[in-house]
Amino acid sequence: MYAMGMSTRAMRDYIQDIYGMDISASEISRITNSVLPAVQEWRNRPLEAVYPFVFLDCMFFKVRVNGVVEARAIWYFINFILMMKRGSPLTKAE
Repeated sequence: MYAMGMSTRAMRDYIQDIYGMDISASEISRITNSVLPAVQEWRNRPLEAVYPFVFLDCMFFKVRVNGVVEARAIWYFINFILMMKRGSPLTKAE
């Protein structure tokens, strides 16, 4: 929430609405301030040269089996090797 620009008071209201917890805006501020150094360190870390990843998904098709139409999944995957450079559109929001 903090990373998306939400104010501490808006976070307090959201937490109250969703979880029913009563937490002060100053407590939320203390928590976010305690993790900011780790967030900054992660954002400024050196990037690896290559990031391999696999995209896995399926599509459902209607097929006739023994005279009965049923949905069957066809799975597919795509293997990517992504060359990363700091400042590319993929790294702005991380």
